[in-house]
Amino acid sequence: MRGVILAGTAVTRPDAIGSLYRLEPGGEWQVPEGLAADVAVQAITPDPQNPDRVYVGTRKGLFRSDDLGASWTKLPAPEGVQYWSVLIDPANPERLFCGTSPVGVVHSEDGGQTWAESDCDHGERYQMSFGSSRMMKLAFHPTDPNILYGVAEVNGFYVSEDGGLSWRRANTAIAGLSQQPHLKNRELTDDDTEGMYDGHAVTTTPAKPDAAFYVCRMGVFETDDRGDTMRDLEVKRFAPFNYTRDVRVSPVDPKTLYACFSISSRSEAGALYRSPDLGETWVEADPGTVARSTIMGFGVHVKEPALAAVSRHGQVFYTFDDGAKWSEAQLPADAGDAFCAAVL
Repeated sequence: MRGVILAGTAVTRPDAIGSLYRLEPGGEWQVPEGLAADVAVQAITPDPQNPDRVYVGTRKGLFRSDDLGASWTKLPAPEGVQYWSVLIDPANPERLFCGTSPVGVVHSEDGGQTWAESDCDHGERYQMSFGSSRMMKLAFHPTDPNILYGVAEVNGFYVSEDGGLSWRRANTAIAGLSQQPHLKNRELTDDDTEGMYDGHAVTTTPAKPDAAFYVCRMGVFETDDRGDTMRDLEVKRFAPFNYTRDVRVSPVDPKTLYACFSISSRSEAGALYRSPDLGETWVEADPGTVARSTIMGFGVHVKEPALAAVSRHGQVFYTFDDGAKWSEAQLPADAGDAFCAAVL
C-alpha cells in the first residue's frame, strides 16, 4: 500500500473545481494532470490486480491512470453520456463495466479500448429536477459470473443474468416496501414511494454469495433472490440516521460491511458505520471524527485494511489500520461538492 488518497468533486457553484484531488503521504492536495477542472468525478475504482492502475468515471468521460493517479488519459468510451460507476471483473481486469446517465451500462473486453452498449431497461420512473437517472453502482455475484447487480438513483435495483449483456429492473420487493408507512419518503416529486427507489450503492460478498446489499435513501436492504424479496436491516436501531450513500465489504474480512449514514443528501452530519455480521448489527467505525456534512462516499483498499471517506463539503477521513486510528484532511476551499474517495 502506498497511502495515496484520492477524492472526486463536482462543479456545484461558480468557480468551483469539479475534478480529482490527490494526496500523497506528508504532502498537500494536488489536482493531477490530464483531468480538467470541470469533469466532475463521480466514481474512483482501483484495479484489484494492478496496484498502480485506477479508473475514474466523470460527467465528461472515462479516464485511466497507470501511476497511482498522478496523471490521467481519457479512454475512447462512448460519448454523450455521463459515467457514474466503474466495475472491474475480478477474474479479468481487462473486462470493464460502466454505469451511465441516462441509465445504462457499457462494457469493454480490452481494458477500455473498444466498447459495446448493454441492453438496459432505462425508462424513467420519476421526473427529477436534476435530469436523467444514473446507474450509481455495479457489482458482480461472487461465484456466478453471469449475474451482476446495479442500482440507479430513483430507478431502483437492476439485475443482469447474462454476464452484463442485458439488464432488467428488479423492483418487485422495492415496490412492496415503498408502501410501508415508515419507508414512504419524497423530496423531489409528489410521489412518496420515491425514497425506496433512490438507489445509491450495491455490494456482494463471498461470505454470503447469493446476497446483494442494496442501499438507498431509506437505509440498507438485503435480497437473496435478485430483488424478488428484500429484508430491511433496520439500521436506525443502531444509528441516529438512515440515509445511506455507500456500502462496501471489508478487504480483509468478507463478513464485515461498511456503510455511511447521514440525515439527507444535504445535511450537517454523517458517520461511517461497520457491521461485523453482514448487517445484523452496526457500530460507529469512526467515533473520533465529526462529519459536518453528508458523507457521500468512501473507498476501501483492494487488499489492505485501509479506507477513505469523504463528506459533501470536503472533509476526507482515512485510516490505514482498519479504523484503529483516523486522520482528517480538508479539501481546498475551491473544491466543489465531494462525491467519492479511494485509498491506494
